[in-house]
Amino acid sequence: MGLLKRRPPTPVKRLMAAAGLPTAGGEIPVRDVVMEVVRRRSGRVAATLAVVEDLLVEEGDASRVALEFLEDLQNAASHGSEGLLTTEELLPLRGPRTVDGWESVDRFWGTVVAWCDESGVELESSASLRAVEHPGLRSIMWPSCRSLADGRRVGLSDVVLYEKATGAPMAAFGHHPRE
Repeated sequence: MGLLKRRPPTPVKRLMAAAGLPTAGGEIPVRDVVMEVVRRRSGRVAATLAVVEDLLVEEGDASRVALEFLEDLQNAASHGSEGLLTTEELLPLRGPRTVDGWESVDRFWGTVVAWCDESGVELESSASLRAVEHPGLRSIMWPSCRSLADGRRVGLSDVVLYEKATGAPMAAFGHHPRE
């Protein structure tokens, strides 16, 4: 009989562990990990970003999961909710690889906003998004939309329009089927 080998934890389980979430019950969506760590009182965002830093250099799904986490984190923080960390509070916690991933995600969403403006796609107000009080709905909606400084929001439907019109998904990750 051979010794039982434990498989290394998946990238999502590593993020969950860093966030202080139980992993024995299986993986949860990355957006749910984000909504846990972005809460001002969680105290786990630095540890989770350290895992993201490691994931960004790994093969396989790891870097995709890391970019998904960064995208959802930026989006959730963009809403300016009183109980959540702000982008300004998150910036100093990033390592060098995380800065690169962060900027890649940020450039992509900025490009989508610019394309929407140039193409006449009207972006909705972010006020209704911030008014969502149900935690389950927040955990779905907030990581998938980005509030802009001018009071508008850009969301996944705008990303899909952009990607269909231009054929340009975000480098290494996007809201498109895998080829």
